[in-house]
Amino acid sequence: MQYAWLTDIHLNFIDDVARQKFYQEIVNTGCDGVLISGDIAEAPCLVDILNEMMRYIDKPIYFVLGNHDYYRGQIQEVHDAMTALTKEHDKLFWLSASGIQKLDNNTFLIGQDGWADGRLGDYQNSRVVLNDSRMIADLFQEKILGKYQLLEKMQQLADADAIKLQKDLKQAVSQALKKIIVLTHVPPFKEACLHEGKISGDDWLPYFSSKVIGDVLITAAQQNPQIEFLVLCGHTHSEANVCYDNLVIEVGKADYCRPEIQKIILV
Repeated sequence: MQYAWLTDIHLNFIDDVARQKFYQEIVNTGCDGVLISGDIAEAPCLVDILNEMMRYIDKPIYFVLGNHDYYRGQIQEVHDAMTALTKEHDKLFWLSASGIQKLDNNTFLIGQDGWADGRLGDYQNSRVVLNDSRMIADLFQEKILGKYQLLEKMQQLADADAIKLQKDLKQAVSQALKKIIVLTHVPPFKEACLHEGKISGDDWLPYFSSKVIGDVLITAAQQNPQIEFLVLCGHTHSEANVCYDNLVIEVGKADYCRPEIQKIILV
């Protein structure tokens, strides 16, 4: 079995013709399905684009959402729409709603969106302001109240996904498997957050990493050395590959308006 891994494809930035060309590139790989580690589109068009991709590719699409997928929307409304989409279609799997997926007798796929949690780098002194706090209604409301109210919301979202990921991992490792693939959007370790080949600076790390997800992953890997963990993520638009014994983190590179297939994942 082989799966095409995509990340940060931002399909709302390109027209119908360009999207169909990209879908055809995916079909041409002969893959058995698609894995997407977030930033597919934006909230108002996300359902339509996922439906369009599913119809054209006609293969199972397993995905998590990135921060851009919530732009121009509210988090709970997006969650509700993705849950409904997953229930309605047998080839669309928002992993937060569908739960653990068995890819073969030795491999499980799990995933949670993941959010930057401000715990790495220097949030207190950072002057970075991302569009997230302007374009996502829930974060915008907290940003109005203050910088630390925004941080509290970021950590609330990140911690909730980390708890769900931990639960999925416990269920997966309880079965005699050789490999677990994890989709999440935000890199879990600073070593995986690169810009121009170097680890992102302390101003940017609070917004480009999720320490709490990293803590969950490293614990699961250390407690289960017999299992190979592969984590696929995006967000930074810069390629990275980090390995800790039986835990491998891969971050995909991306450019706006130029969606691409990161690689073919063999199962």
